[in-house]
Amino acid sequence: MTAPAEIAVERHGGTLVAHVTGEVDMTNAGHVRDQLLDSVPNDALGLVIDLNECRYLDSAGIEVIFDLARRLRRRRQELRIVVPPGSPLTRVLELTEVGTAAPIHQTVDAAVAG
Repeated sequence: MTAPAEIAVERHGGTLVAHVTGEVDMTNAGHVRDQLLDSVPNDALGLVIDLNECRYLDSAGIEVIFDLARRLRRRRQELRIVVPPGSPLTRVLELTEVGTAAPIHQTVDAAVAG
């Protein structure tokens, strides 16, 4: 059974930071996407997804990132991703070219400063 993903959102000025913990896969990706979209008000500059505590991200989770980037771009908002150095997610994000949809940063502070 998949460990549920948990999302905690906080505001840093005009940007929201969503800390995702656990695993994001096909069983919960739709729920994660909906939670993230619902957390971003129209007045926000953008969303930072912090994957520091995310242990697993499958193709459905990758699609969530691409979908969020498209949706936020239409609203003139930015999506940024945080993955710490040495994270096992780094290789997956590189192979799927997530950086073409959303810039990848090593720290939340760097992503918020964007």
